[in-house]
Amino acid sequence: MRRFWWILLVLTPVLALSPGDPVDLPKVRDAYGKPVDLAATARAGRYLLFWFYPKASSPGCTAQGKRYAELYGEFEKLGVEIFGVSADPAADQCAFIEQMALKGAMLPDQDGRLARLFKVGGLFGFYNRDTILVNPQGRVERIWRNVNAFRDADVVLAYVRQLKR
Repeated sequence: MRRFWWILLVLTPVLALSPGDPVDLPKVRDAYGKPVDLAATARAGRYLLFWFYPKASSPGCTAQGKRYAELYGEFEKLGVEIFGVSADPAADQCAFIEQMALKGAMLPDQDGRLARLFKVGGLFGFYNRDTILVNPQGRVERIWRNVNAFRDADVVLAYVRQLKR
């Protein structure tokens, strides 16, 4: 069954999601099992930032996660909640968080639910490196596909700062 979802993810057209599209934000659990109501977070006036990554503790993902952790306070001041998303098991994500002192919630997405919602492709069990920003109205604000792991957080922060002017 899991293989079916991965095939579906690979075949899902990535251009099917556009800025302005509404998204049905689900309730999920973070890597530690804590419930996260994404829709309620947006309704509370927060932007939701989802940075999808291929594999916890790999070099690119580590660099990307560390940079988001370094900029976490800046995002927080601008009203942005950060969520790292991969198909890794929760235990791998917890080790990644603790090893790298990451901030923001990490969401294990082994069933591909969030990847399908945001049309994030993947291959062989690894998600593409995509970043999605959802506004407080529950609509896609901006999509970055196949991002550079070393510059992603800075690019997104610059965009959010421009939004808040």
